[in-house]
Amino acid sequence: MIIKAFIIDDEVMPRNTLAGLIKKFCPDVDIAGMAESYSKAVAALKQQQVDIIFMDINLGSHTGFDILDELLSYRAAVVFVTAYEEFALKAFRYAAVNYLLKPVNHLELIETVGRVRQARMDKRQINIQGENAYERKQIAVPNKSKIELVYISDIVYVSAEGSYTVLHLQNKDSIMVSKHLKQLEDMLTAYKQFVRVHRSYIVNKRFISAYNRTDNGYLEMQQGASIPVGSVYKQDIFNLFEN
Repeated sequence: MIIKAFIIDDEVMPRNTLAGLIKKFCPDVDIAGMAESYSKAVAALKQQQVDIIFMDINLGSHTGFDILDELLSYRAAVVFVTAYEEFALKAFRYAAVNYLLKPVNHLELIETVGRVRQARMDKRQINIQGENAYERKQIAVPNKSKIELVYISDIVYVSAEGSYTVLHLQNKDSIMVSKHLKQLEDMLTAYKQFVRVHRSYIVNKRFISAYNRTDNGYLEMQQGASIPVGSVYKQDIFNLFEN
């Protein structure tokens, strides 16, 4: 199975270095083209379909995100290759398959291509943005030792724990994140599935099973958790059940 790839970087050496790594360690990947700017990348990609796009974030007067915004309906896996860690959160909001830091580690490159290969074998459509974005999209959440990728669709609810926030997942695991609840709320604001129900809780509406009117009112979640509902949010909850 041949995977067609496209490389976007405004510097010659990183483009050639990545191309060399791909040819050496990923022989089933065919480099269909390379571009050094926003305009050339957009023009080239509109003329052909590739399976995976490797792109830098800083492209002179534009960014890799500008390219993705221009190619909203383009179907491809996106891998950011950059020297800057601070764009990781935004990158995964664009459903990036991975975020590789320069210099690229060949083992991480092999693993990344493997993800794309498996997705094609499973006949999953990988879109830059699309109707199934909720199921595909991940957020990057930092804890003390690493940045974890969490699928949006796996988050049952989010709770505040002092200056930290805990993500409670569908498999009953939990992840403590070194961010305030408001910061997580900002990250999730694009997804209508999430609703603030208390000063300390945000829930995924897809996992609500009932609203219990006793004890000042609380939500019963499918995984068994009971989430209090703040008085200022009760009308929103009533509207939710009415709709």
